[in-house]
Amino acid sequence: MTKKKSWYELLTHPKWQRKRLDILSRAGFKCEDCGSESKTLHVHHAYYEKGLAPWEYSDDTLHCLCEDCHKRIQNINALIQKQIGNLELSCHEILLGYALGLEAQEYPMTVIDVFSYEVAQGVADRWGLTPEQVIDALQEGQIDGWSLNEICKNKK
Repeated sequence: MTKKKSWYELLTHPKWQRKRLDILSRAGFKCEDCGSESKTLHVHHAYYEKGLAPWEYSDDTLHCLCEDCHKRIQNINALIQKQIGNLELSCHEILLGYALGLEAQEYPMTVIDVFSYEVAQGVADRWGLTPEQVIDALQEGQIDGWSLNEICKNKK
């Protein structure tokens, strides 16, 4: 029986090295946060999913960061995880809605599945709307950033 390789061992795999080089190249060998070209660069995984090898993540979830920015985001993510661990389920859904609302603001083509009042509340909080305004605008339980933007324009 072969021993499962550790995450750090997988980072030496040629598939990861190729993917890593593609991400660094895409970023022009600069930190995507601070723009540094002189610090050691890392490829940051936006999230981790059990069972995936480092190279199996889609490119849009991998970010070129200098070691300082990488450490900073990892520390912030750890603090967020700690806080989330103290929340009840309904708060998780509000937080999810807020995060989806942020993404839809940055990328209006993002389609949000609003599967609960709490998700609508989170989206609404991010966009300065009421949950009812979000719910009333749903198309088959979904809404995108363009639709949210239209609601905001029309409320003024």
